[in-house]
Amino acid sequence: MQKIKSLNFSGLISIIKCCLIGIIFTLAGIVAFAVVLKFVDVPSNAIGYINDVIKGISIFVMVLFLKKGSNEKLLLKSALGGIVYAVLSLIIFSILNGSFSFNLTVVCDLVFALIVAIVASIIVNVLSKKA
Repeated sequence: MQKIKSLNFSGLISIIKCCLIGIIFTLAGIVAFAVVLKFVDVPSNAIGYINDVIKGISIFVMVLFLKKGSNEKLLLKSALGGIVYAVLSLIIFSILNGSFSFNLTVVCDLVFALIVAIVASIIVNVLSKKA
């Protein structure tokens, strides 16, 4: 009898779990920022930049959890995680907004998440080798 190779979804499931952890951090950061906005007057053009910083920190946390799970192929896993994070956050925030809208902002968010995930994985690898 030959052993037939079966698909191993454990790697994909761990990436999705880490992306959900990153989205939880994003939601917590946005709620904290909303509380700060209640008491502090922030210019409206700065709100988008602060939201991007919150997303970047969340993606960095996601990459840290990916590294904690498995160290092999971290760059590939974090790139895939960045794409999954962007898609899941689009779905979740579109549901919260009440409507789906596909425009250039979606592509920019996808590219932003991908670049931040790759840079975060490089930083995590460099810092882990020094420690």
